[in-house]
Amino acid sequence: MPKLPTKATPEQKLRIASRLYATARKVKLAALRLRHPDLSEPELLRELNRRFFLLHD
Repeated sequence: MPKLPTKATPEQKLRIASRLYATARKVKLAALRLRHPDLSEPELLRELNRRFFLLHD
């Protein structure tokens, strides 16, 4: 894991947070694909968004 700067600028912090969020979405999408191989790509993305944004149908 890369070492974080001790005094990161707001821009650096935002970049780090953005990367973490993108990675979390990729990991969750991979898990959804394994658990629900029957779902189409649009269905998987809809479920991913529902879980990340706590949306309800």
